[in-house]
Amino acid sequence: MHLAGPNFSRASAITLLMIGSLAAHTAPYDSAKPLPKATLFAPGIISTGDYESHATFTPDGREMYFLKMAPTFSRWSIFVSRYKDGGWSPPEVAPFSGQYQDADPYITADGKHFYFISDRPVEAGGGRQSHHDIWVMDKTDSGWSAPRHLPAPINSDADEFYPIALKNGTLYFGSQRKEANGVGDIYRAAPQKGGSYAVENLGLPVNTGAGEYEAFVTEDERLMLLAITRRPDSLGDIDLYVSHKQADGKWSEPVNLGPEINSPARELSPKLTPNAKYLIWMSCREPALPAKPQRRTTAEVLQELHAPGNGLGDILPDRCLCRASVKTANEIDATPIMMIAHWLSALRHSAWCMAT
Repeated sequence: MHLAGPNFSRASAITLLMIGSLAAHTAPYDSAKPLPKATLFAPGIISTGDYESHATFTPDGREMYFLKMAPTFSRWSIFVSRYKDGGWSPPEVAPFSGQYQDADPYITADGKHFYFISDRPVEAGGGRQSHHDIWVMDKTDSGWSAPRHLPAPINSDADEFYPIALKNGTLYFGSQRKEANGVGDIYRAAPQKGGSYAVENLGLPVNTGAGEYEAFVTEDERLMLLAITRRPDSLGDIDLYVSHKQADGKWSEPVNLGPEINSPARELSPKLTPNAKYLIWMSCREPALPAKPQRRTTAEVLQELHAPGNGLGDILPDRCLCRASVKTANEIDATPIMMIAHWLSALRHSAWCMAT
């Protein structure tokens, strides 16, 4: 999640796109059959009239953490919902959140670690920081451990965001540190002996003079999904892109995922679900008003104002409707999406891929 962009007052929800073939119905977010149209994710429970984004799941898909925040893109808190008795529980503020600004949750593929960013103080008893650092918690028998602040050179005196950690300890994250090429760059941190990290800027063609904020990377580091702003081929404010590792070990030029994923508004937080069958992201897009609307009653107007798709933030400029949708691969003909599906097929038997 980046902080510097203008007009970030938007309602949002969670968006899913199926990118692989249908398999056994094994996770709560799975669809037993192709969905004929875009569908809100857990409407009225996860997807509401609030601002929701940045979802992450436990490996079994039965516990989901995500953000809720104010319409002004502030006062971030991490919420949790659990799948039980055939449905998602009412979301609650996660036990470690609710005091400071916490965002960008990510649970590792093995379920052992939970990363997030926060402006909480590093020293006990201190005040709120002026920037956001990366923190991590470890899985214990009783839940998650106390948050632990990651050392420099991962954290800096600037904003760090969107940590994606691999099972081998490698960490990808965004940062607005001084040496960034644009308003934000993607970095890779490799663990070293003694608990230190070697941090490198990914450089061209991933990082440019635009703004590269968020990057999801598969466990074998062959596929990268990015949230990027200000590129010449952008369809909107922030778009999602895909890059893959080439034979020479370098990342390919990121390719825009096209209008099936991106909109004239803003897309953020690209991830694959733990079973590798879905692309999940946050999307802000403004729907077309009906050409011949029917007059609504007071109850209908109030219901619309407090329901998913209510356009929260209407009094602010550049408002939009943020939808959470699910589509199957058969409904998508954009080449980049097919490239993602191809790479997932090649990775189907990798340790990180739980799809059957």
